[in-house]
Amino acid sequence: MRRGLLALVVAAGAGAVGAGALTGCSSVDLGDPPADINACRPSQSFFVDEIWPNFLDKDYSGKKCADSSCHAASAGRPLSLVVPLTPGTVPLMDAWAANYRSVTENMQCSNVRSSPLLTNPAGLVTHGGGKLIEPTGDEATLIEMWVTAP
Repeated sequence: MRRGLLALVVAAGAGAVGAGALTGCSSVDLGDPPADINACRPSQSFFVDEIWPNFLDKDYSGKKCADSSCHAASAGRPLSLVVPLTPGTVPLMDAWAANYRSVTENMQCSNVRSSPLLTNPAGLVTHGGGKLIEPTGDEATLIEMWVTAP
């Protein structure tokens, strides 16, 4: 009995596929794929000209973000930085591109003030380097400006 029922189901399915093949299947245009919801890709030029020198490479009482014990690539932290050996040019290459990618992965463009790039050094969450900046200070303003920079 089971074998007969299975044969009937297979035959019915084959008939439905065959009928669909004869009439054609219309396709639906879904449009462009949606942007990555979490993607934050602000200006590369602003990164090179402002964010790197005035925030990430800034000296905070003898500490810099890319120091070997902080966010150097070898430190294995979510924010991984390499001190570039060449001036930054757009499009970014090598260390500049790696730094930009790592930094933007720690950004939330829709809510900059909740970005780990700001909350960690501002001491709003636990940060191994301690509190380095004010949550509403110059660096925070700079990060906010970055999101809207051309």
